[in-house]
This record gives sequence, structure tokens and C-alpha cells, in this order.
Amino acid sequence: MKSIIETLEDSENLSVFLDLIMIAGMEPMLRERGPFTVFVPTDEAFSRVSKERMDELRQDADKLLLIMSYHVVPDLLTSEDLRSVAAVRSSLGTDLIIRSSDRGITVNSVPIVEADAFCTNGICHAIASALVPPTIEVVAP
Repeated sequence: MKSIIETLEDSENLSVFLDLIMIAGMEPMLRERGPFTVFVPTDEAFSRVSKERMDELRQDADKLLLIMSYHVVPDLLTSEDLRSVAAVRSSLGTDLIIRSSDRGITVNSVPIVEADAFCTNGICHAIASALVPPTIEVVAP
């Protein structure tokens, strides 16, 4: 089994999230500490974000740290665990709303597309789009 970072490094479709984690300075935490549950937007999810917006985020490590922290929960939550909760607290300190149905699990209405990638220091769930913290302004200028 590998750490969260090693799992992201070995994945074919999670490289954008890994790149943003590195820029935000969260790599040591997600490599060595834990347990964490990480909701990881796929590369396809990031492909729907404009190049200008992605460039802007890559230039602002502080804002990126806030956004990336919103995707991390300081606890180990399997898909089975997520089915029995209504919300979880992100590392940012704000809640993520969890919904479960026979069609699957959503986080803030974003579907989990691949669940339960177990790591030595937590678990990753791939999601269909990036999560936007309630405190972040997302309107492009």
C-alpha cells in the first residue's frame, strides 16, 4: 500500500490535483501524516475549468491552499462510512454535505466516480468536479 501522494503519483487521471497539492505546499502532510480522506477531482474535472482560471490558481498558493484543504477531511472515511453521515468537516473547517442513494454518493452534489482507494495514511475518493469552498470567490473578472 502507498501513501496518498504516492497513490496520486501512480494514478493516470489525478495528476492535475497532485500538481495543485504540490503548489499549495500540502505534499509533506499528505505523504507523512494522516489519516485523511481526500476527495480528488479527476483530470477530466479540471479540464472543464478555463485555462485562465487554472493559471490564476497556480499563481496563488495561498488561495490554492484554501481550495485544496476543502478537499481533505482529517479522518478515514470509506464509502460505507460516508453512507451513514450527512456532513463531514474539511481541513478548511467548513462542512462538506454528503448524500447517499442507490445511484451512489455525492459530496456537495458532486458524484464520487471511484471510491475507496486505500492508502497507508488514509483513503482517496475520485470525484467528478472540483469542490469550491463557500468562502472563495469564483466569479472570473
